[in-house]
Amino acid sequence: MHTIARLFVIPWYLLGWVLHVYLGLFAPEIYRPFGATAIVPGFAQLWAGIVMPHMTAWALTLAAFELAVGCLLLAGGRWFTIGVALSIGFNVFLVQMGLGMPQADATRSFMVNRLPNLVFIAIQIPLLVEGEVASIPALIRGRRSGIRDRGSA
Repeated sequence: MHTIARLFVIPWYLLGWVLHVYLGLFAPEIYRPFGATAIVPGFAQLWAGIVMPHMTAWALTLAAFELAVGCLLLAGGRWFTIGVALSIGFNVFLVQMGLGMPQADATRSFMVNRLPNLVFIAIQIPLLVEGEVASIPALIRGRRSGIRDRGSA
């Protein structure tokens, strides 16, 4: 089950960074609605005044972060654990920020803007607490005979 969770989370980052490079360079205005769905007071003003005027730089920074997290998630051992912790932290931030889809009522807003990231966090928590894991390249090469996803027997 842990391997399935890893194979779901890793592509999210290893493919997602490409999208942010493209959007940051060619369609930065697509990020504007994210300021409207945050739950922290004052975040909308921060987003409009500080983030959006420099959205290309922020999107490229996000792309670099996602690529780094994806690489950490490919690694085994402590690097994997650091990658999962960074991913969970990022998703907690996204729960606060929302997914940029304003809704008419609070229930719908929760379902659309917060629930997907809460589910993503829930998928990752077992990965954080499972301890040492083998790297994906090691699993592919089959160097860990008899060990599927854990770093030790």
